[in-house]
This record gives sequence, structure tokens and C-alpha cells, in this order.
Amino acid sequence: MHEWGYAPTIEALSRDLLGGAVSAASLLRVIESTNAVLVEDGFVFLPGHERLLRESRDRVQSHRAFNGFAQTVAEQFAQAIARSCPLVDCIAVSGSVASGGYALRDDIDIDLFVRDCSKYLVYGIALLLALQMTIRHRRRFGYRKLICINVVWTEAESHPFIRQDQGLAFELLRCKPLLGEAFFRDVISANPWAGNFFPQLRERAASPRSPPRPNSLGRFVLWIFRHEGLLRGVDKSARLLTHAVYSVVHWHRRRDVTAMERLHFLQRVKYPYEVFQD
Repeated sequence: MHEWGYAPTIEALSRDLLGGAVSAASLLRVIESTNAVLVEDGFVFLPGHERLLRESRDRVQSHRAFNGFAQTVAEQFAQAIARSCPLVDCIAVSGSVASGGYALRDDIDIDLFVRDCSKYLVYGIALLLALQMTIRHRRRFGYRKLICINVVWTEAESHPFIRQDQGLAFELLRCKPLLGEAFFRDVISANPWAGNFFPQLRERAASPRSPPRPNSLGRFVLWIFRHEGLLRGVDKSARLLTHAVYSVVHWHRRRDVTAMERLHFLQRVKYPYEVFQD
């Protein structure tokens, strides 16, 4: 968790503990018996990472105040993409909204699980809908990005994942499905190694919800999907277009050292699933 820039609360760590969840009280007793891990004001950190405390405190307070807004925007986005692009099998919120540390300056991270051969078509539609969400909330936030498409996995990529380590298992643990919970459970079943890192993944209670009916765009996307040759051509074109947008955005940020460091960090921790690492 320190790699992501925060110190967890004792409750969050006990819930998301590598090897399986334990009670916060029993974890606290173990921590207090060693000097290898420290606790202050309910936050857990390794020696030398005290600098994370203030930011983590602020994030927990901010999350309590603003997570309701972030969750609402995420739900609105999930409904919009499910209507406009029925090729999405699961829509999950991740990042700070899911982990309990959301601040208003954060993006709302979304993970998508999609049909094979549709990755960039879905990604393109998702970017347009994310822009629509920004415009909808512009009076409060201006034109800054609200929704970030964190990762897009095709069924072939996720059944099973080629990469099988605790970093990816932790990303799956932080996924909170908004729609498509049955598909997400199927992903976990296809990747039993992830449950070896975090048995919590096998124990999640499900509250499945039916996806909304496709709108006119969604019906057109389904028509494209039924024509394999057309789908491949459209997806290839969507990759070229979205990669051009991606490249221009990051070219404009090239002198922002913090933004570039964050980009390189995300490319490293997501590898080989960052959107253009195929």
C-alpha cells in the first residue's frame, strides 16, 4: 500500500491483509508485539514512511465527506456505458474510491472487462462518456477529468491472466463491481492463484444487478459485434484514434515532472495491461 502513496488504517489493513482477513483487534496485538511495523492514530506504516501519515489522515476525512459524490458519479457512468456499449461484461470502481481514501482532486478510477476483439471500441466509447460526465459536472469542477479508465481487460486476457502476482491480485481485490458481478466472480474462479494471495476474493458477498437495456448506440454496437470482420476493422480504427488522443494528452504534460512520474509508475505496475501495452 505504501507503493501507492498511503498508510492504511488498521481496519483497512486487517480487511485487505495478504493471506486473508483477520480482526482489527488481533492484527493490532501482533503489530504491538514488534518494532517492524508502527501504528499511530489508527494508521499502520513501516519505519521511514511517517511522511504518509498526514496525507492518509486527510484522505480518510475527505473520503467520509465526498465518497458519496464519487460513488454516485461512478454509478452514473456505469449505467451510461452499459446502455451505450453492451460489450462490457463488468464495470468496477477501483482506486481511491474503492480503497477508502478518495479526495476531490482524485480521478474516479474505473476497470472494465470487455468482450474479445472490442477493447479499443469500448475504450473509445468510454472516453466519450467520461468526457460527458466532466461536462455534466463542470459547474462544480470545471473541465478537469473526473473519470479515469484505469484498465480494460478482454475475456481472453482475464481467463486466465498471464501475469499472476500479488500486485495484480491486489488490483482485483480493490475492484468493486458496479455491474456484472457474476462475470467478476467468473474471473476470480478462472484465476485461483489470486485467491491464494487474498482469500477474501473468494468470500465476497454478491448483490447482482441487471444491466440496463441498450440505447440506440448500444444496439448499433451490438450489430457491429455480430459482424466479426467489421468488428475487427472498427476496433483497429478505434485503437489508432484513441492512441492519438492518448499521445497528445501526454505530450502536453511532458514538462509536468509529477505527471510523468505518475504515468511511468502506472505503466510499470499495470504491465502488461496498461491500455496500449498490447
